[in-house]
Amino acid sequence: MDSGMLCLRKITLIYLCLSGMAVAHVVPSTEIEARFEKEDRCVLAINLDPRAFLAADPTQLPPVPGSWYREQTPAQATATHTKCREYLEKALSPLLDGKKVPLPHLDIQPIDGADNHPLRPDTAELHFLATVALPLPTTASTFQIDYSKSAKTDLILFHTSSTESDRRFQAVFPGETSRAFRFRAAAPAPPASSAVATTTPAPAATYTTLALIVAVTAVVAGWLLLRKYRHHHRGHRPPRQD
Repeated sequence: MDSGMLCLRKITLIYLCLSGMAVAHVVPSTEIEARFEKEDRCVLAINLDPRAFLAADPTQLPPVPGSWYREQTPAQATATHTKCREYLEKALSPLLDGKKVPLPHLDIQPIDGADNHPLRPDTAELHFLATVALPLPTTASTFQIDYSKSAKTDLILFHTSSTESDRRFQAVFPGETSRAFRFRAAAPAPPASSAVATTTPAPAATYTTLALIVAVTAVVAGWLLLRKYRHHHRGHRPPRQD
């Protein structure tokens, strides 16, 4: 099993002890490692205690032994995987740049809850490992998990990437959203458009038309003024002497 999940498991146990949540048996939690190993995808490795979907209050159940799963028929095991998948699809919503994206199909396998190795005949505590590859658009730069109020356990989350690691685990409670993890540099903002308006030069034909209109207007106005002057002059000149 991946060393990252083993590390996350140890961190979870420490968190539960320090927070006073460790009792006769470890209170169930959901643990997620988000691996950004490639530019185009993120792999989510989700460690889920089956008590989360087997009981209304998971804290009232003791750890589920591996024999409970090993004794199931193939049909019963398939139904168990379906319940696990349905619970996670309802409880978890990935966010890319703050926007929810669909959770792709989850691959489910039983594991040993103590060391996260594949289920063994002597496994005392059963867990399920759900893995999924989440596509990453080239425009996305931050990742979060929106944890539904319907979730039955607390969420422990940390991230890894090829360029940056955030080994500080986050405790996310039902109804909360994890802090944003930047897995890629943000796209540069587009340059501001120029505020200076440009005037489109008028075609030469437009200037010619305007000049013609002005000339015609001047001729007509001059003719009218001349006509008025002649009429006025005739009305005021003395009569002719024969």
